[in-house]
Amino acid sequence: MDVRERRNLLVKEARTIAEKARAEGRDMLTADEQREIETRITEVKSLNGILADEARSKSILGQLDAMASGGPSPQPGGGGELAPVLGALEPGKMLSFGAKMAEVAAAKVMPAGQKALATSGNILVGQEFSPSPITMEKPANTLLAALPVRQHSTPSWKYLRQSARTNNADVVADGATKPTSVYSVVEVENSLVIIAHLSEGVPRYWFFDNTSMQQFLSNELAYGIGLKVEAKALADINATVGIQTQAYSSSVLETLRKSVTKLEVLGYVPAWFLIHPTDWEALELTLLTQEALDYRSLPFDPVARRLFGVPVIVSTAQAVGVSHTVAKGVVELDTDTAGVLLQWSETSNADDFAKNLVRARMEGRFATTVYSPLGVVKGDLTAA
Repeated sequence: MDVRERRNLLVKEARTIAEKARAEGRDMLTADEQREIETRITEVKSLNGILADEARSKSILGQLDAMASGGPSPQPGGGGELAPVLGALEPGKMLSFGAKMAEVAAAKVMPAGQKALATSGNILVGQEFSPSPITMEKPANTLLAALPVRQHSTPSWKYLRQSARTNNADVVADGATKPTSVYSVVEVENSLVIIAHLSEGVPRYWFFDNTSMQQFLSNELAYGIGLKVEAKALADINATVGIQTQAYSSSVLETLRKSVTKLEVLGYVPAWFLIHPTDWEALELTLLTQEALDYRSLPFDPVARRLFGVPVIVSTAQAVGVSHTVAKGVVELDTDTAGVLLQWSETSNADDFAKNLVRARMEGRFATTVYSPLGVVKGDLTAA
């Protein structure tokens, strides 16, 4: 007799005892009858657990086997609150590749209560967005925290970029020729590029033995994508023709202040500084020494990480000895409406299936738009 047959027999025996009492017109069971029914119910519960474990194991193995066949991807639910999907992006949101995004990926491939990897094929992970770029007492440590995000339904597009501003408005006598102001714009083409990477091959049964393995891989892949998106955004800004530059001037502090002035004289409002951690450390230590008495009234907030009232972003994506001072609304990050794709496979190369290995791939499409190069000042923080 197998487990299922034994369970059905116990249920039948318990019902027979209860029905016998009803047939005799009794509302109460005898002590022996109660004991016999309770004994059977306890064993039935134990057998139900065994049957449930068998069903879960069959489901896991079947879904993992589906990787090799390339079949359609199930989309199980559960696993916590999902991050906002790209199609529902609200104005002012910023891109984030954090733990929340990895949790969403884990929820989609491993439903609540399951102990191993439980999906195959492709998974679209709704991109996580942080609700605010920089808030008081929450310093940013990534450029992505400061860049607004725009979604595109096509992989390429055109936009107009301002390249010059010469305001010649003046008092003009009747009949005189009016002066011409120059507000030049150029048409710029831009397109999304794919940023992707693979995990190493992972033994299939590691997902059974370690429930955190899948989320660990998702988290690491998302972190790697985020680093590359940040590096690409900074490279795109540096490659933009027409951004302003600020040479080193007496000190790092003075150089940064002059960068702010370069924006303000053109009518821009400074939004943030981008500085390498070692440069920010040197600046903070300078401002906190006894020799820095001249700076005691300086608008410097080390807790909120603000300088001259402007938020400071500290990121290793920035080069040492270089700063960027960026105005509001001149730079944004571009992506598509699909989200980030996470895919698991046992057949990504000739050996994986034979060696029982599983690999993960994560990818997305991104670009950077600089609407007004004059709203960016690249500073040199290194003394000559």
